Amino acid sequence: MTENPGTPPRGSPPTITVALSARNGMPYLEACIASILQAGEGLDVEVRYEDALSSDDSAACARRLLGGDHVNVQDDEGWGDAVNRIFRKSTGEIFAAIGADDMLAPESLRHVSRAFAANPGARWAIGLYEIIDEHDLPTRRLHTAYKNFAIRHFCRPWLMAENIIPNVSFFIRRDFREDVGDMLLERETLANDYDYFIRCAKRSSPLVIPHVLGRWRYHRNSQSGRNMQRMSKDAWNVCRSHTRNPIYLAANAACSLRNAFLFDKIG
Repeated sequence: MTENPGTPPRGSPPTITVALSARNGMPYLEACIASILQAGEGLDVEVRYEDALSSDDSAACARRLLGGDHVNVQDDEGWGDAVNRIFRKSTGEIFAAIGADDMLAPESLRHVSRAFAANPGARWAIGLYEIIDEHDLPTRRLHTAYKNFAIRHFCRPWLMAENIIPNVSFFIRRDFREDVGDMLLERETLANDYDYFIRCAKRSSPLVIPHVLGRWRYHRNSQSGRNMQRMSKDAWNVCRSHTRNPIYLAANAACSLRNAFLFDKIG
């Protein structure tokens, strides 16, 4: 199901919560929060930040930009744990969670708001994205083009073969997230987002929003940059936990091996 950009809104704009968490999120956290605030101008957007006892100025930066009521500092069990906790405190009808080193595109939340208002039966949505480097410049254009093609032509078999959904362009209705349940924790798998997307896809097909919604930052200190081989292995294990279809398993094994050994070599 793809959004028709010309479709007039059928309902009132939904409220949106964007969740952030970090342990030492500088130097990217300020740009991340600024991008969300810019994208949310004129909309009812709540931004909540969980800080996992950072030793840098992350918590102070978040308090300055968001106010103390939307910032919480406590240790956690990783990104999945923080996102689950933020969701239980959130108020938005639509929920999203992005990495503290990523960014939202300027018109992203307006596209999301219009899409969900025009499609009241949509339970979750995905959109296009771009990859940026440490200087906010586009990079890895081949990967971007490939994944955006997969998003535009989303189907569950492709998702079973590999994770084609970026966190920065994933949005979900509150009641549907309650049905799907919490994310797994990082001690269970680094591919907890992939597991979550499969759980969503088993219940409902996503609304595809044909606009760039997020900017995923790839750098050597990112979770994926440091742990690509483990993430690829975990993705295979996630797929295996959801299916015994030999075609899906073979495709996922091939894609996991490709990512483990070639992700950093093909731009």
